[in-house]
Amino acid sequence: MATRKKNATAGKRPTRAKAAARGKFIVLDGPDGAGKSTQVQLLSEQLERRGIRFIVLREPGGTTAGEVIRSLLLERREDRLTAVTETFLFEAARAQLMEEVVRPALARGTWVICDRFTLSTLVYQGYAGGVPVKAIEVMSALATGGLKPDCHLVLWVSAETGIRRRASRAADRMESKGKAFLKAVADAYRKLAREKKNRVTFIDAGGLVEDVRRKVWAEVALLVPQRQDGRRT
Repeated sequence: MATRKKNATAGKRPTRAKAAARGKFIVLDGPDGAGKSTQVQLLSEQLERRGIRFIVLREPGGTTAGEVIRSLLLERREDRLTAVTETFLFEAARAQLMEEVVRPALARGTWVICDRFTLSTLVYQGYAGGVPVKAIEVMSALATGGLKPDCHLVLWVSAETGIRRRASRAADRMESKGKAFLKAVADAYRKLAREKKNRVTFIDAGGLVEDVRRKVWAEVALLVPQRQDGRRT
């Protein structure tokens, strides 16, 4: 009787493909006019040059539902929404973004750069808008499932500087709430960034764009894997 050849791999467990390293979650936040959009673009260029896969998101937005909510919150200035209503809408958009985009991207090893996050709601609707801070913190925790940024930067300028920088473009609904509201926003960002300095990095964004870019990259570079020669990729 002919004997069967033994399978060389018999009894061996199949090797699994190495799981992709989790992506990094980077948030740039701060008052209007601080230059977040500019710094997000500059940061994107630096990550691209280093071959790091990433996506750029904004809050609210990033999903079909989120963009509809964004239009309601920011573009329709004739709608008189209460700060409590705003909070629920921001958190709804955030919950959808986390589930639909952010968590899957991080799991694939893709970095996520997000323009605004939970601190923004805490500042605009809480400290400046009057919604109880504790209530917002509970809602944000529910919306994010406890997800925290790996790098959370607050780019800060005074309300006066922000208003001057935005003078050439139309104000959205948040920016149209008046100077007293915008001053409360700027003051709250500075206060919270300093109180949460173990989790949030405060960057004075009132200077030159290039100076701010260097400060932003100094923080983000700490997340970039080192090469064998000790240099960042």
